[in-house]
Amino acid sequence: MKIYPLGTNGFFPSFERQTMCFAVPFENILILLDAGSGFFRFVEPGGKKLLDSVKEVHIYLSHYHLDHTFGFYGGWKILKGKKVTVFGAEKEKVFSAFTRKYFPIDYEKEHAQFHWEKLSFGQNSLSGYTVNVRMQSHNTAGSLAFRFRFPNGEDFSYVTDSEPTRESVSFVFGTDLLLHEHYLLGEDMLKRKDARLEDHFLSGHTTTVGATMVAREGKVGRLVLIHHYPFAGLARLIKQEKVARSIFPATTLSQDLIPIPL
Repeated sequence: MKIYPLGTNGFFPSFERQTMCFAVPFENILILLDAGSGFFRFVEPGGKKLLDSVKEVHIYLSHYHLDHTFGFYGGWKILKGKKVTVFGAEKEKVFSAFTRKYFPIDYEKEHAQFHWEKLSFGQNSLSGYTVNVRMQSHNTAGSLAFRFRFPNGEDFSYVTDSEPTRESVSFVFGTDLLLHEHYLLGEDMLKRKDARLEDHFLSGHTTTVGATMVAREGKVGRLVLIHHYPFAGLARLIKQEKVARSIFPATTLSQDLIPIPL
């Protein structure tokens, strides 16, 4: 199995990076992790090939901020003919409130093939795979962390827009692959001998250093950094990766359109 990063940025697109969207083909289902502007890559050849190979699409939303949901602006058109299930913290019909003024479509008609499901915390069994769900603290509404397990034994976790906590470490403990947000580097905290795991947090997000701490303490197989700071060019991201590897060597940066093997 492979994970296809269609968008790796947080906040807004920049430096040829779109906002958060990762695709995971499983049998004749395409699992999507968030639906930011990276979702629009499904009209491009590589994305279209992924979409054409499946009958169903399962979309997992960590939360409803625009950098994780903007793909719904065109999703009804792009996913035409597919059976679509959207999983989130609520049965939220994304963008339905905007239709009159900002989104001139007959929402119910165009989303007739969409099904909206509220996830339960803990384990959910779905179409041959399982997903564990955990509520995280993020601003006022919170966000969801996901851990997926497949019949062949492969396992990965997706943690974004979160705070670094002991609960997060327990949730991802032993996972083969951890996709974890980072934003600002947070290297100054390394100078503090009294720093706690929870201190590796800036601007509402886990820092790069914080992500590596979660990975190291969680004894994960590999760490892939996601949700990049949009003001950071590649050179700055590479610096973040270098610091991350000094703490947790099995760390790489996610890059748009570069597949991640499981």
